[in-house]
Amino acid sequence: MRVGIIHTASSPCGCAAAISKGLAALGHDFLLVDSERIELHLADLAGRCDLVIDHTDTYGGRGRFRSLVRSFLESHGIAVVGSDARACALADDKAAAKARLAAAGIPVPPGILCGAAGDPIPPWLTPPYILKPSAEHMSRGLAVAGSGADARDRLQELLSRFNQPVLVEQFIAGREFAVSVVGGPRGLEVLPPLEWLAEGGETGVLTETFKLRHVLPGRRDAVRADLAPAELRELADWSLAAFRALGLRDYGRFDVRRSPGGTFFFMEANVTPSMEPEEALALSARWAGMDFPALLDRILSARLARGPAAARDAREMTIDLPAGPVRLRLPANVHVPPPSTVELARRLDVRPGERVLELGCGSGVLSLAAAGLGAGRVVAVDLDPAALASATENAAHNGFAGCIETRAGSWYESLEEGERFDAIIATPPQTPGCRPFGPRYGGCDGAKHLLAVIDGAPRRLDPDRGRLWLVAISIANLPAVMARLRERFDAVEVVGETQRPFTAREYDGMDEGLFAYLDSLRRRGLAEFHEVFGGEYVFRNLFIRASGVKGP
Repeated sequence: MRVGIIHTASSPCGCAAAISKGLAALGHDFLLVDSERIELHLADLAGRCDLVIDHTDTYGGRGRFRSLVRSFLESHGIAVVGSDARACALADDKAAAKARLAAAGIPVPPGILCGAAGDPIPPWLTPPYILKPSAEHMSRGLAVAGSGADARDRLQELLSRFNQPVLVEQFIAGREFAVSVVGGPRGLEVLPPLEWLAEGGETGVLTETFKLRHVLPGRRDAVRADLAPAELRELADWSLAAFRALGLRDYGRFDVRRSPGGTFFFMEANVTPSMEPEEALALSARWAGMDFPALLDRILSARLARGPAAARDAREMTIDLPAGPVRLRLPANVHVPPPSTVELARRLDVRPGERVLELGCGSGVLSLAAAGLGAGRVVAVDLDPAALASATENAAHNGFAGCIETRAGSWYESLEEGERFDAIIATPPQTPGCRPFGPRYGGCDGAKHLLAVIDGAPRRLDPDRGRLWLVAISIANLPAVMARLRERFDAVEVVGETQRPFTAREYDGMDEGLFAYLDSLRRRGLAEFHEVFGGEYVFRNLFIRASGVKGP
């Protein structure tokens, strides 16, 4: 497995090195990418990595923007380990996160959010105060104020320096803990908590300088928390509740203080806790019996348990056709030709020397079938760059590079004026839906793209021998499709059909409520399918040959 590691190269944090070593120990390859250059590497990450661990410190030089990196990754379909961009943004917004925790009944330090130096501090908020920028981490800007005047001076300084609202909170005296939560085979697990100790054994405030210093093995300022069993259970229960309230996934860490009266106050959530071997997450894992590679494997496994990582390596397959086998190389973002497309490829009547146009070529299997039958020239059109690259590669791989030409465009738009063909082949998207839901969407009744192909065909076909080959599915508006074909062609033949089984769950997985929408079309006579048994249904794939062009 290849894992991407997003880190901030300018940060002194050694997480990337620790993760790299852990992945190597597990036998995984890895790819390092600087978060500040993430936009240049998204295609590479999508194409080469099965999973990505995002340990961004800053983006655009600002910690408050680091959740954007996760948004970029998700928008490219990249499988990210850990919390999603929404949860990352929430956890990094201290005020919003604390409001969410408080709404869930989880204790948080009393405080207010100030956006201007003159904002009043209410009388119920008494010194000493903790001040911190609302969207920074690693204790950046953390300040302690012993009086109201001191707090106002610090507030003005932080607002000017960070240009973001500042939290002014009640200082919670007491012991400070780091509580790590990771996914496991039995669900979420709270690891043994760590307690921070300042020099001399006194509890203090963890500053940015403290968090950035290099720590050697055997540190004495961090120990396994010595709490009574009932207190450990309470802390674990609160931590799991906080994890779920913020919508976190796979792993995370909370900074918690226990007041002298025994209340656990949740101060911050960290979706990218330090992975260095002497920091809280690794130490807590060690107390739970896991070395660092085992911890890393646990985190990766938690991500995989939520669903398979995208297969990033190209797939290869061989399809047997009447003219001989064709070999396809399919990147992860190009779909495998469905059985209906393969069946159409076996029915084509292309003759040697003919000109053929394939619309929506995908991997190019229909173009390869036409070339194998002796077509003199094949033009393969698609909108998707990945499909065009795949079709071009497959043409060369099968020895048809000089015969098959790929073009980018929507249906007939990439053709030159006057270009005509002996055969046009198309299997356009035709699943109906009340709104667009993905690449299989064919309009409100499924016929939108089919009708566009049919209407454009007459002026692109040879008037004497031109014919149009289509696959049409019966959950699209077949009456409208057949009527339009008969308007444009003298001869319309259904040369064969196959059945396609499906379930309601399959279509609801494409778009919530889609099966109910298909059923409503069926009741109106605009879709045809039937139940065979126990919640399984079938529709028909129709293989259609239209000839005898009536005119543009």
